[in-house]
Amino acid sequence: MSVTVNEINSVKKELLVNLEAEQIEKSLNKAFKRAQKKAKIKGFRPGKAPMNVVKRLYREQVRMDVMEELVQQGYSEALQENDISPIAAPEIKDVDFPEDDTSLSFCATVEILPEITIAAYDDIELEKRPTDVEDSEVDAELEKLQQSMAQFKTIDERPTQDGDTVEIDFTGRLNGEEFEGGSAENFSLELGSGRFIPDLERQLVGLELDKSYDLDTTFPEDYHKEELAGKETVFTVTVKSIKEKILSELNDDLAIQVSGGEMETVAALREKMTEYLDSAKEDKIRNQYTSELLAALRERCEFELPECMLKEEQERALSAAQSRFTTQGIPPEKAQELIDSHKEQIESEAADTVKNTLILEKMAELEKIESTPDEVGERFQKFIQSSGSNAQDVFEQFKGREGELTGMLQREVILDKTISYLLDKVSYKEPEAQDEAKTESASNKTTDNE
Repeated sequence: MSVTVNEINSVKKELLVNLEAEQIEKSLNKAFKRAQKKAKIKGFRPGKAPMNVVKRLYREQVRMDVMEELVQQGYSEALQENDISPIAAPEIKDVDFPEDDTSLSFCATVEILPEITIAAYDDIELEKRPTDVEDSEVDAELEKLQQSMAQFKTIDERPTQDGDTVEIDFTGRLNGEEFEGGSAENFSLELGSGRFIPDLERQLVGLELDKSYDLDTTFPEDYHKEELAGKETVFTVTVKSIKEKILSELNDDLAIQVSGGEMETVAALREKMTEYLDSAKEDKIRNQYTSELLAALRERCEFELPECMLKEEQERALSAAQSRFTTQGIPPEKAQELIDSHKEQIESEAADTVKNTLILEKMAELEKIESTPDEVGERFQKFIQSSGSNAQDVFEQFKGREGELTGMLQREVILDKTISYLLDKVSYKEPEAQDEAKTESASNKTTDNE
């Protein structure tokens, strides 16, 4: 067997494989003998038909089987001889197997991992971020709790006001004609929430119950429907109900209610909320550091990306975007429109994701970062929680593919540990003191005035 390796690029190789007549002949003879043992030919006992009869009746099938067998065998040997480790199934083409059985050749295109050279990274500086939770942040979260526990009082003696939740019927007209998506009945909206057309939502304040109004409205210039962006329209609106939000008082009773009795005082609730925000802030800051670190590493590492990895990640990202829009209740055609408009950005971010993964895997290899059984077990528990399933469901899902599940969990652990390792190695600089800069600027102005 002879093999010629052509480099298409740094991550793609083309293998031209030629098998010799002797190897082909041996494989054909073995295949015909197997066929002879299994052959059921009229006039002969099973397995006793003459070889010339077997060859005449089964030649084409045997040749096809042998061709597939030899291509696979030749491909495997070619990889081994040339120390090539593909990362995906090959593309086999140009298979040539003449009728005289004297030769067999084919072309196999494979993709491999890129060679990654990582320059020094311990000189990377990230801007330090404050991790302390401010009282104002705790206050804001407690207010959200109050909002979530609010009661609603039906109002019929006054017009609508900011903060009310109203139920309306509306019909929009552009140039006197109704337009698609411009009408609804029993539409619920909290005034001031910013969920509606801004110009129209502002005009919904001060309307009376059970009355209809024609409201001149201008759509925003950046409205997602181009045919409506910046256009002047008229909405006929009828207010069907008005409800005033009554916030629960922030007291011990509320603490008991929201915690199911776990916390009996506002002070305990506030302490718990502070702990939650502290943990959430640490996670957020770590994610920000990670994003900046990986961006810096990408700038220092130039290498080509395997098409198979890039395509897989792009498809995953596009599918995730589709699912996200579906969950948000966006119609399929509108979701596809949004995806198409952001496709370039989504694919660019997918390329960064692939590059991040390859860099981290290389760093893990260089620093000999590995996973332990306990760490994989902890990751499995997190996987169960994030998937909303139980352990038995997950095992059923991966039945027969347990190795795939274990490999995935090990890989996640190693990548996470590698990120932590790198974040410990880089340095952190204090942010520029903006207040001092403002003070200095003010001082300069005072001097100038003098």
